[in-house]
Amino acid sequence: MRVRFQQSGGYAGLLRGCEFDTESLPPREARVLRSLVKKSNIKGNQRLITKDARDLRTYSITVEINKESNNVSFDEMTVPKEVRELLNFLEARANPQKPK
Repeated sequence: MRVRFQQSGGYAGLLRGCEFDTESLPPREARVLRSLVKKSNIKGNQRLITKDARDLRTYSITVEINKESNNVSFDEMTVPKEVRELLNFLEARANPQKPK
């Protein structure tokens, strides 16, 4: 399983992100990540962005399992409850990113 995370926006408009492959993570951390992805119901959620939401942080999470890819996007105001724990895990591991 591969998980890509990107956070953007906020008052300063900074980009943060991270990417994980459960095959290269320590076994305990890989189990935690797989569990959080399963609990988050990524497949059941879609793009949830508030219109005209200036200065809100936006989040994008992409999960690839085998060759199937699922992507969800939302902002601070629309984070689904079941995604919050996964989001906290990813935010804690995110690093500053350069704009593309």
